[in-house]
Amino acid sequence: MQQVLAVLVKFFRRLKFELLKGSRLPVFLGLLGTILVLTLYTTNNPVLVNFQSRLDNLIYDQRFGFMLEPPPETEHSIVIIDINQESLAQVGQWPWSRKVLGDLTSQLTKYGALVIGWDYFFPEYERNLVAEVERAIEAGSTRDLESMLPMLASARAQIPQLEGDRYFAEQMEQTDVVLAISFKPNEVLEYGTLPEPIIEIDQELADSLPIPTMQGYEANVDILQNSATGGGFFDNLPDIDGVIRRSPLVLKYRNSLYPSLALEMARLYYFEENFSLVTEPVPGTSRREITGIKMGQVYIPTDRFGQVLVPFIGESRLGQGDTFPYISAIDLLNDNLTPEEEEALFNSLVLVGATATGMFDLRSTPLENIYPGVEVHANILNAILNAAPVFTVDTFDERSEKAEGLDAIIADLTATQRDPFPSKPDWGRGAVMAILIVSGLFLSFVYPLLGPALLLVSSLTFMLGITALNFKLWGDYRLDISLVIILLLILLITVINLTYGFLKEGLSRRAIKGMFDQYVPPAHIDAMLANPDSYNFDGESKELSVLFSDIRNFTSISETLNAGQLKTMLYDFFTPITGIIFDHHGTIDKYVGDMVMAFWGAPLDDPDHRKHAVQAALKMLEKVEELKPVFHERGLPEVNIGVGINSGFMNVGDMGSTYRRSYTVLGDAVNLGSRLEGITKVYGVKLLIGEETFDHLEGFLCRLVDKVQVKGKEESIRIYQPLCLINDASEELLSLVEKYHKAHETYVAQHWDDAEKQFQVLKEADPGTLLYDVYLERIPDLRGQDLGPDWDGTFRHTSK
Repeated sequence: MQQVLAVLVKFFRRLKFELLKGSRLPVFLGLLGTILVLTLYTTNNPVLVNFQSRLDNLIYDQRFGFMLEPPPETEHSIVIIDINQESLAQVGQWPWSRKVLGDLTSQLTKYGALVIGWDYFFPEYERNLVAEVERAIEAGSTRDLESMLPMLASARAQIPQLEGDRYFAEQMEQTDVVLAISFKPNEVLEYGTLPEPIIEIDQELADSLPIPTMQGYEANVDILQNSATGGGFFDNLPDIDGVIRRSPLVLKYRNSLYPSLALEMARLYYFEENFSLVTEPVPGTSRREITGIKMGQVYIPTDRFGQVLVPFIGESRLGQGDTFPYISAIDLLNDNLTPEEEEALFNSLVLVGATATGMFDLRSTPLENIYPGVEVHANILNAILNAAPVFTVDTFDERSEKAEGLDAIIADLTATQRDPFPSKPDWGRGAVMAILIVSGLFLSFVYPLLGPALLLVSSLTFMLGITALNFKLWGDYRLDISLVIILLLILLITVINLTYGFLKEGLSRRAIKGMFDQYVPPAHIDAMLANPDSYNFDGESKELSVLFSDIRNFTSISETLNAGQLKTMLYDFFTPITGIIFDHHGTIDKYVGDMVMAFWGAPLDDPDHRKHAVQAALKMLEKVEELKPVFHERGLPEVNIGVGINSGFMNVGDMGSTYRRSYTVLGDAVNLGSRLEGITKVYGVKLLIGEETFDHLEGFLCRLVDKVQVKGKEESIRIYQPLCLINDASEELLSLVEKYHKAHETYVAQHWDDAEKQFQVLKEADPGTLLYDVYLERIPDLRGQDLGPDWDGTFRHTSK
């Protein structure tokens, strides 16, 4: 527990630090994004609502198809009588005569069908030639045939083919038959005979319920509808994208509610007459909303429009599925059924539909783009028949008495049959809003702390987790909870932080380039831009090497040139010198008049900073020699430089004031480097390095110049003159350096006469080196001094 608390404390400390340091902008943008997503989720703007619905529907379809389960075993049988192409070929084109439809109904009754639902309606009487002749005679147009009226009336009564509507009606009276009707939402039309509604409601309730109100209808002729047991609409209301995902169980016409074809068939199957709406008040209003339909002891949950999500349980016949058995209409008419088909029809609920070309009622559904409309009704009917009995408070109390403890109650409840209808729960909207708020706050404060890779991984993990939970709620409880809006929030905050990081990196790159492009090599800048975390502007102490270079006698040179000539000379001098420093990984600190200051090891680490600094200095000396004839040809003075290099721990960083800042180095080691450059003139050499540089330097031929105590320092140091790379040194130069070191050892041992002779020999052999003269001039003064046996050769310099 203590470890967990320690981790939390560490996290919140970092969070506070990041917020104070500059992560407040992505936090603010994340919170703003959360507010925008919440606004999108709660808005009533039709465009935004449709946009969100389309995305939700896309996920709904994918989830439905991905998690489709095998059809459950049921006690009832739903069979589809298929008016297929073969049936049309033998019977004739549609519409068939009412005699054939009556025979079809009779055959279904014979094989034991309990309820027959026609996915057709019959708004017109069948044409009867005998009746037409009768009407013609009665109208007086064929007076010569009046004697035939008694015979025609007798024929009509005895021959069913001549009175098809009556024959069809008589066959329907032998069993329970539901005829389809069609309601018109926008067309004022009253055609045919409406069946009895299942629920009558008063005007006040009718006005308050959001159930779609129909403006007209097209129903069956009276002789057929009055003989049928019931009627139900076969209208399906597709979503905005034309896909059938939900279907109304009831529609409102005037102050009455009429059932769907599937609901009416279920009513007849259960012999149920007791229907009621389950409603609840809308908070803050006088309106009520429907939450379900109660049919006897069966409760069917609906949305506030009286619709249900279509509970598809398998692929259609077109999709090579066998969810519902199909029987060819012609096989039924010809008594050519297999034993399996006969068994399926016994005690079954039958839907009569068509798959023949030109008659096919095709729909787009979450499972298939081409889906038989008759199977949509079959799926709804199947779910109604599998709906659980109404769960009342009394039932809960009885269950509680039988169960021991809360766990037993929960186990008992979850063991009950799952509601076959998918549903959008009333609490779903509130739950999504709570998830949006909590997730938005959490991600807005946490994501700014993560790097790009971890941000993407965590975002993907979070989205997969939310998706898995959403799919589990669907798979276990058939709950349709909005997912796309939550994924949109996670994606939005992720994009905000990635964009902020990208822009911040871009600004950081520009800041790096703006600060260093005149001071460090381009390769350094590229390395820093590739890995910005490898450097910082903050001050730090680290081991570096610093170089000071100064033009000798610059004051005298400047007096001989005008301002333009001086500027040109310095430009032509500093340009190649700076290039050499950059080529050897150095950082330009500053230019001060004729002096250039550079250092190695920052802003990027350089383990070989000593080596690179000395290499740069030797190249600078070579370049000065190359520039002399060039300057001479242009009438410019001869230029000579002195270079001092020292290594050690220095403070490096972005230093200065509010008005002016600079990336520079400070410290005693820096000051010593400047002193070394200053005393190069004393020894007549062009390059001096301190002992901290020499002691860790390999591959160079260096000459010990002296052990000195510079002004402002109490401790003495050894100083050296790098001559060249050891591999480039000639035998003659190696010999001279060796003789010089022996002479210097003699000098430190206070053997003045021997030292003087050795330095004199060196001067004669190498007359261009002024260093020998320094010791030859120093020895006479030291002869008369009592230096003591511990003297180490230290010489104190009293000037810079």
